[in-house]
Amino acid sequence: MQPMNGSLSADYKVKGGKLLRVRLQVSEDAHIAALSITGDFFMHPEEALETLEQALLGAPLTPEGLLPRIEAFFAGDVQVIGADVGDFVQLLLAAKP
Repeated sequence: MQPMNGSLSADYKVKGGKLLRVRLQVSEDAHIAALSITGDFFMHPEEALETLEQALLGAPLTPEGLLPRIEAFFAGDVQVIGADVGDFVQLLLAAKP
């Protein structure tokens, strides 16, 4: 976890070699205020990544706060190759201060 200009970032290596990266800002009460997820995974449709980021806004940076939102995203009409629900949860928790 690295603070970067008032924000947090983390890299998470998925079993099998894919890399996930997040840059986020957290409110004083530890809720996600802004975030950007990148990496070498594949998501179809590509614009679904924005949907995931929007779904995570306002979420507490805890397993209980993240898991239901990420599970709901994966339950939709989206395909993710190279990462799963648990990988995205771990990525976000790795950025926790």
